[in-house]
Amino acid sequence: MPTAPTAPTKPPPEAPWREFARAPLVPVALAATLGLILDRYAGPPAAAWTAAAGGGFLAWLVAFRRRSPAAGLWLAVAAAGLAGWHHHAYRTSFAADDIGAFAPEQPVLVRVRGTLDEEPVATPPAKPDPLLAVQKGESSTTMLALTEIHTADGWRSASGRARIDAGGRLIGLHLGDAVEVLGKLSKPSTAANPGEVDSRSRLLDQRVTAVLRAEKAEVAVVRLEEGWRGSVLGWFAVVRGWGTRAVSDAIPAPEAGVAAALLLGDGSAMDRGEWDGYVRTGVVHVLAISGQHLVVLAGFVWLVLRVAGVRRRRGAWAVALLIVGYAILTGGRPSATRAAVMVCVVCGGVVLRRPVVPANAFALAWLVVVALNPADPFTAGCQLSFLSVFCLVWGVGRWLAPGEVDPVEQLIDESRPPAVRFTRTLLRIVAAAFAVSLALGVANAPLLLVWQNIVSPVGVLLGPPLVLLTSVALVAGFLLLVVSPLGPWAGVPLAWVTTACLAACGWLVRRADELPGGAVYAPAPSVVWAVGYYALLVGGILLVGTARRRAFAGLAAWTVGGLLLTARPASDEARVTFLSVGHGGCVVIEAPDGRVLLYDTGTLNGPDVVRRTIAPFLWSRGISRVDEVFLSHADLDHFNGLPELLRRFPVGRVTHTPSFAGKSSPGVAEALAALERHGVRTRVAAAGDRFTAGRVTLDVLHPPTVGPPGKENVRSLVMLVGHAGHAVLLTGDLEGAGQAAVLKMKPPGVDVLLAPHHGSRLANGPDLARWARPRLVVSSQERKKADDLTPNYAPAGAAVWDTAAAGAVTLRSHPTGLTAEAFRTAERLVVRSGDRR
Repeated sequence: MPTAPTAPTKPPPEAPWREFARAPLVPVALAATLGLILDRYAGPPAAAWTAAAGGGFLAWLVAFRRRSPAAGLWLAVAAAGLAGWHHHAYRTSFAADDIGAFAPEQPVLVRVRGTLDEEPVATPPAKPDPLLAVQKGESSTTMLALTEIHTADGWRSASGRARIDAGGRLIGLHLGDAVEVLGKLSKPSTAANPGEVDSRSRLLDQRVTAVLRAEKAEVAVVRLEEGWRGSVLGWFAVVRGWGTRAVSDAIPAPEAGVAAALLLGDGSAMDRGEWDGYVRTGVVHVLAISGQHLVVLAGFVWLVLRVAGVRRRRGAWAVALLIVGYAILTGGRPSATRAAVMVCVVCGGVVLRRPVVPANAFALAWLVVVALNPADPFTAGCQLSFLSVFCLVWGVGRWLAPGEVDPVEQLIDESRPPAVRFTRTLLRIVAAAFAVSLALGVANAPLLLVWQNIVSPVGVLLGPPLVLLTSVALVAGFLLLVVSPLGPWAGVPLAWVTTACLAACGWLVRRADELPGGAVYAPAPSVVWAVGYYALLVGGILLVGTARRRAFAGLAAWTVGGLLLTARPASDEARVTFLSVGHGGCVVIEAPDGRVLLYDTGTLNGPDVVRRTIAPFLWSRGISRVDEVFLSHADLDHFNGLPELLRRFPVGRVTHTPSFAGKSSPGVAEALAALERHGVRTRVAAAGDRFTAGRVTLDVLHPPTVGPPGKENVRSLVMLVGHAGHAVLLTGDLEGAGQAAVLKMKPPGVDVLLAPHHGSRLANGPDLARWARPRLVVSSQERKKADDLTPNYAPAGAAVWDTAAAGAVTLRSHPTGLTAEAFRTAERLVVRSGDRR
């Protein structure tokens, strides 16, 4: 009896890794990436890269003609060599007259000429801040391509790029204009503290080797000749400026600044606090021009062209040209470049009627980014962009793709009322959106920890509604720019839609930012752990079946293991680090039992010191909690970082002087309010108190419970930190009557002295030197002063280090002795051996 025919079974889905294995550009991209990494972190000479690139290419030609299986290997060697050479030349190859050769470490006044290499960016005045001693006004930045520099012998040729930082607004200047600049020239600053961003290295990634600082933009930068009209990029920059003005005219503040960031990548008009809110909640990508923006815009334009009856091939050309132009207009960031390349590949497939291999397009986009700037792959935006697309296309995009519909289920669904079918479809879309948000949040979390020391669980919930709102705002804002030349009336409805969507975004971000646990700051994971995490993640995405389940099980175990190993190991030494914060102070005391204490946390430069310096240092040491903060006195430059510190770290307690809370100033009120908001305990310290942290003792020498009268400096908290027989005296801004009272005490025997009042001559006289007789004096200051202090302290046998030159100074106390290390200069000093005083 014949058997009934069976329905053909659907073949199992192909493993994603097979697509990558067939894509010819993938091994080239992987080899180029290896070359970049080797040059970045191993630094072979240029000759080695030249040999690898040339030899690999010749060997590939021979193997290709012979059809040898080794052809692919030699092509990879050539690609790695070419990428390594490109990166090496980009960061190290400069002309003999490069401006970096003229720039000293300390700023000098010079006059230079050149061409503006970027459109000037103006930053509006910051909102009044009670924690700032001097309120920040408007400022501008741009890049200058040098042509001449004025020396003692007159004008001589120069080359290279310098960043211009100017006070005020650079009015009427555009990319391509020839200018003359009067300003203070110096090399970019290097990192002064562990964990801090190295500005010199970051600017070198843009081939910038010098910085020009001008007090007043209106008199320091003079246009010699208009040049933007002769530059394609100049026209793009002017159009971008026009767009920013059109947005600000049509949309009210503060949404105008958000709209400029969303539409044109110009975030300069946004308030810093508003921008930080998007960063903390993990949704800043919805504002920063990224692939998402270009894809939304490309999809919208494609839909309009199809509805208008434009043929597919002509529409593909139009979309490709528009997206490339928009990517250039918004600054050509790596994420936008990636999206533009991939959109162009898809459009090319439509034009040529050829199928597109996504893995090949992905690899091509990576190679284009590397070719344009070989330093871009080492930036957070580039890494997050490519990682997100990889996870979306080959991970959650495949997993959430609708499966084959069972005929019975289809019949049941068709029998439901239309409203039920619509609701079910909508719920599936919403569920898929949150599933994508969760998957991308898990994938991006380690990278965000590495780059920003933050993980934002609330971003998983906030992402889908913000993507929807910003997509609507992007399309409406784009149409607003298109119709704005017709007159203000033409864009009123579009401006209303854009404003409403962005206002809703701002409201959601503010509410999410207030949720406890919405954002978690933490030290970055180790490189080994991060590499292992992403190796397992890639395996889980590219494999199928049992192999994929094993990869994800390994990923879960690896994550749990990493969390269990985050505890700081116990130590047998105490560390005291004087951070380089400019004119201010922050001393970090790490006790052997793991407790962490801070003495002061502020600077004249403002609360941003926590984000730039203090928090990165603590995270670099694996510190995620501060047990106690001691505030020396109620001057802003010693405590104005406290509110930002409380935002990033759990703080057990804050101890201050008897007169601190009584000072009537907006800054003190703001700090006390922050303590109350975060529920931090406080206590008062006075002369005679002793505090302990394991084997570390802190004896308070000054001030008394009452007085002395005068300004806050005379009531600075003076503490003697002791461990293993070693003593460090912390003095704050002690001077005048307060210092006179301390000098009447019995000398305690000091090994290291924090120079009072940032190295002020009046506060660092011979009497203090003879009384303390330190072996090392550390001065926390913005400008080099060691030479000024040496005459007073050298007769007492003390070396003098200042944080402006030495960077962070770390003392390591152990029963065998006390040592000091300077971060910037790498100088090391045995302050005292363990067997004698």
